[in-house]
Amino acid sequence: MFRKWKKSAFLPDMRVLRRLFDDHRREFSDQKIRDHAKADAESGLPLPDSHEPSPFELQLQHAASTLASKVASTFKSSLELLDAKIKAEEELLHRKHKDALAAIEANYSVETDACENSFGLSEAHRAYSVAEQRFNQQYERFGRAPVVYVPHWLYLVFAFLIFVGEIPLNALVFQIFGENQVMTWIMAFIIGLSVPLVAHFIGIKLREHEGTVSWPNALKALAAFAVVTIALYGLSVMRQTYLGEFKEDLGLTDTLVESSFLFFWLNLAVFSAAIVVSYLAHDTVPGFQEAEHLHSKNRKKIEAAERRRVQTLVRLGQKKIAETHRANRDFQDGLVEVILLKGMYDQVLKEGEELERQCLHRLQQNLAVYRHENLRYRNGETTIQSISANLDFPLKLEKMKEKLINDSQSEVSHDNRV
Repeated sequence: MFRKWKKSAFLPDMRVLRRLFDDHRREFSDQKIRDHAKADAESGLPLPDSHEPSPFELQLQHAASTLASKVASTFKSSLELLDAKIKAEEELLHRKHKDALAAIEANYSVETDACENSFGLSEAHRAYSVAEQRFNQQYERFGRAPVVYVPHWLYLVFAFLIFVGEIPLNALVFQIFGENQVMTWIMAFIIGLSVPLVAHFIGIKLREHEGTVSWPNALKALAAFAVVTIALYGLSVMRQTYLGEFKEDLGLTDTLVESSFLFFWLNLAVFSAAIVVSYLAHDTVPGFQEAEHLHSKNRKKIEAAERRRVQTLVRLGQKKIAETHRANRDFQDGLVEVILLKGMYDQVLKEGEELERQCLHRLQQNLAVYRHENLRYRNGETTIQSISANLDFPLKLEKMKEKLINDSQSEVSHDNRV
């Protein structure tokens, strides 16, 4: 949004200048000039053979030069004020632009530093380095990656389904002892959790052998299998006994009571399946699969953090570009205002130069009237040497234009050096 500069705000008081011109016209009216020319002709002035102007011609020159000096002085004050305003606007504009760019750069630097420290990449890289070293040691030692036949996620789903299925299957057994509902479901929950956990343990111990069978692990697995099998068998016996005693109340036949023992084989089959899945879901080397999982987990963590970091840096870069573009646009808008001020300077200067030229033109008119009348009243003399004398005076306001141009060029040179 540009400010609307008015030329009248920078022009001097034109009423004063008009009074000066009016005074000059009254003092040197055409009639008064003719009277002076006639009187000088009668007195033989200027001398025919002299190149020196007459005193009145010099007076006309002095009066016109004085008037032009007053015009130049009046306009010079206004132009200097306008020039000072232009320089102040330019200096303020450049300083604001420089400060804005510095602030944008400083803010970008702070935000990028904060971004580098906000995603914990250094800690993640350290953790990844440790995990990678551990995995590489195992990999170099055995010359292979971990071998599993069941994905880890599928194994967890299967273990959870076993846990959920075992709870209602074993709840009936504890109701036999007259336990309340809370204790019944707590014990059923414990049994349901124990089956997949023990199967997990047995599968790992059976799997943990590299090249030859590990008998200590095999004995541990066998002992755990025996304990759970005995427990499941005992639960099945208690269930069958309970159903046999209350078969008439429950409306059960002998065949159904005897077939209830099939729940033992069902539990045993589920337990065995859990062991097999655990066996297939683990590697033969203890800790090798965990090392690979930790290595992969830390790598994915770094990749996710790097993606977030890059996205943040891109966003910060776009923000910096937008802010820089806005600062440059404001700077360009300010330059347009400065150009408008310089254009106003030219307009004011042209008006001053025009008034200066009017003073010179007035002098030339007055001299023409004087010399014409002076020759007319001379007796037989047709030429006067002083008529060829040039009484023009230099115009001072031309230097004000040169000053503005030189100042602008020096400022551009300074900006280029900076």
